[in-house]
Amino acid sequence: MREHRRTGRPARITALLGVAACCSWLAAPAGAQEESDAEPEPGWTNETELSLALTGGNSAARTFGFGNSLQYDGESSRLQLRVNGLRSRAAVDPFLLVAPGVRFPLTGTPDNPPAALVKPGSEPDTEHYAVTGRYDTEISERFFWNAGGTWDRNREAGILSRYSTFGGLGNTWSDGEALRLATTYAVSFTNRREETEDPGKDARFAGARLGLDYRSRINDAVVHDGIVAANVNLGSASDYSVNAETALSVSLSRHLALRLSLQLLYENDPAQEDVAVLARAAVVDPDGVSGSGDELFETVADGGTTIAVGERQVRRDRLDTIFRTALVIGF
Repeated sequence: MREHRRTGRPARITALLGVAACCSWLAAPAGAQEESDAEPEPGWTNETELSLALTGGNSAARTFGFGNSLQYDGESSRLQLRVNGLRSRAAVDPFLLVAPGVRFPLTGTPDNPPAALVKPGSEPDTEHYAVTGRYDTEISERFFWNAGGTWDRNREAGILSRYSTFGGLGNTWSDGEALRLATTYAVSFTNRREETEDPGKDARFAGARLGLDYRSRINDAVVHDGIVAANVNLGSASDYSVNAETALSVSLSRHLALRLSLQLLYENDPAQEDVAVLARAAVVDPDGVSGSGDELFETVADGGTTIAVGERQVRRDRLDTIFRTALVIGF
């Protein structure tokens, strides 16, 4: 699923979310903000997100998204567990397989041979999974300590497995039903495994982690929330990652909502991948004498024969974007 890397789409999606939030704010009842200033009651809450997209015919693809947020709010503590998953499968292009027993010259191709159509099955196209857990305990009304851990896998970004644990302090700037805003500052330890080994990067490192959590109830039916988490390698400042997500949820009933979200995943020092080096070449004969043995290939801009001449490593894209539309079941 490569389309999520196009650079023009995030700006348009962000603008749409912003317009929707502004419209919802203007539509809010006059007393909605005052009525929602009360402190949230202690207890458990859970929200499950489900999304599914299927296509058939000439374009066969299947995309499934899952998310679950479990949270406990106590008198002076908060426990959060978040699980996200996105997986898509796409059909491999069909091809014609020449029947066995057909003979043809080494330097030629068979002329209209008998062939059978082969339609391979689907194969994984995108896999992205993430698990985050965090525990907060108040030190004072506006100050708290926190500890937690994360795990994620993003095959498109070349990350097979990445574990991170962290612990630190935070500030609560607002903690009401109408608005919650908090920032965190922590030390972290990360252990990662990438698809292609990179000797220039640390597989394990100590780091610094900064975070922001935001949740605003625009009116009785609309909630806008967002998170930002940045982790930097203390041994190499250029090796850092950022996970930012913003979402707009519209209640359809007491336990059902529609959620639109945009997630940005940024790797300043992305993983490497092996790519083939191809050359378009044509045969040239320097002395003009056919069969003299001095013939060689010369690369050309168009036409010629495509030849694989080797393999090299290149960096993947720094930014991945994921836009989700999901049905949320909450209790």
